[in-house]
Amino acid sequence: MKPQDFAQKEPRFDVFDYFEGDSRAWGIFEDRFGTLRRQFTVEITGTVEDGVLTLEEDFIYDDGETDRRVWTISKTDEHSYEGLADDIVGKAIGSQYGNALNWSYDMDLKVGDGAWRVTFDDWMFLQPDGVLVNRARVKKWGFEIGEVTLFFTKTQRVAQAAE
Repeated sequence: MKPQDFAQKEPRFDVFDYFEGDSRAWGIFEDRFGTLRRQFTVEITGTVEDGVLTLEEDFIYDDGETDRRVWTISKTDEHSYEGLADDIVGKAIGSQYGNALNWSYDMDLKVGDGAWRVTFDDWMFLQPDGVLVNRARVKKWGFEIGEVTLFFTKTQRVAQAAE
């Protein structure tokens, strides 16, 4: 599967437009055997300034643990993005066509008191009504160790749905 396969798919996913402002995500992590290991919520604030999207992500895990990641994302051409964050090794490289974005990056993932260097193959697909579906396969030493699934929505849409 490659991002260009989705060039004609709607709605078109504009990364900066979608993430500017407040959004929320709900996610799970399943290990390679399909066992649910973690559940979490992410509160996200995105700002765009001088052609750079800054995403402040605050994670709340079902066991009470919290975490924070701040991404800085730049668009490098019509379909390409680069992203940086403290726990990302080097740069995240993204390619967007139609309703899809594919990110690839290495990350130092906190595990207990240490960290594992893992590789993410991350796919996002924008759906009607502003729902963004994200699936990421996580590998260590080339072997899949698990999968992360997230669903994003703009916060104001969540508030409207509750009324």
